[in-house]
Amino acid sequence: MTFSLFAAGSLKTTLPAFIEHHQQKTGEKWALTFGPAGLLRQRIEQGETCHLFLSADESNAKQLIDKGFALQYAPFIANQLCITARYTAVNKEDNWLSVLSNTALKLAISTPKADPSGDYSWQLFDNIAQINPQLSQALKMRALSLVGGKHSLIIPQGRMAAHYLIATHQADAFIGYQHYQAQLSQFPELKIFDIPKPFNVTAHYCATLIHSQAYSLYQEI
Repeated sequence: MTFSLFAAGSLKTTLPAFIEHHQQKTGEKWALTFGPAGLLRQRIEQGETCHLFLSADESNAKQLIDKGFALQYAPFIANQLCITARYTAVNKEDNWLSVLSNTALKLAISTPKADPSGDYSWQLFDNIAQINPQLSQALKMRALSLVGGKHSLIIPQGRMAAHYLIATHQADAFIGYQHYQAQLSQFPELKIFDIPKPFNVTAHYCATLIHSQAYSLYQEI
């Protein structure tokens, strides 16, 4: 039997090696499907076979529990946001807030409600309202939801959304997960900006047990 694992796309760089180790240790066979967590949750609700679901947020896990599609869930890692910008589009004096305030820059995010990263971006905009309500509202109107939706463009295999969107001039800046920072910093054409507390948003990744047969992997994660 081959088990089915649905996982947030942001786990694509690290999860396969972990699953390979688990397979060698237990003899279990796992098929991995990556994508935006919100869309993966919908596929589970529509009846697709999934034994274990790893989402980039707690909301999708809770929805599956509440609707009776899952048995239990637990957080397993945390993430935050950062801003990646085209190096030539920003100045040495710029910081995360000045980049977001620059209306000349095309700002991209993931698609809210379909991809948790997009929801986290909107939470960031809400946090900015503490100091600048007008900027908060303007960002919600300006931000382009270019990836992570049902009809969004597909990021080529092996490419990161931030680098791909900026390299293809579809965006000048992108709000994405902080764990990509080490990889993105290798590109001299990009500049990365940290978002400080209390404005940054913490993403709690959750493992959701859909079928009891997947309990051994669920426990290990």
